[in-house]
Amino acid sequence: MSEANGAVAVLLRVEQAVTGASLFVACGLLAAAAGIGFYQVLTRFILSEPATWSETAVRLLLIWMAYLGLCGAIRIGALVSVDILYRACRGRARRVLQAMITLSTLVLLGLLFWFGTALAYRVRFQVLAGLEIPVSWGYAAVPAGALISMLAVLAHYFDPKREELENAV
Repeated sequence: MSEANGAVAVLLRVEQAVTGASLFVACGLLAAAAGIGFYQVLTRFILSEPATWSETAVRLLLIWMAYLGLCGAIRIGALVSVDILYRACRGRARRVLQAMITLSTLVLLGLLFWFGTALAYRVRFQVLAGLEIPVSWGYAAVPAGALISMLAVLAHYFDPKREELENAV
């Protein structure tokens, strides 16, 4: 049994590091998107010479920010949950409910990873207008975010943090 506890402890440490790094990058991407958005407004309305690349860059950064930030929301239990059912269950029934939620979330994230990878591969030769980089860089956020979020789902199962449920009235 201690081997299982050791494996869970390693999982939780790895997840904490990965989620922390992911959230740090997501915050940086949000700041960059805000800065580029400000630049876009400045060039369009003040200089009357709009930048051709800024709107595409903001969209790309926000997509990556959302998928990298998903793991943080999962980890603290901030996603939509079955609150009434969760509160009504106790003991073994609650553990079964948690397992079903974890499994269904992992299946969904697995599908996002699978189809996101396929889509990113399929569009690898297309180019984003204004940025001249492959479109697949944008689509790569889907499998990357899904993979990181799978780790957060497993960590949440073994060490639940239900800040949304616990702070609700």
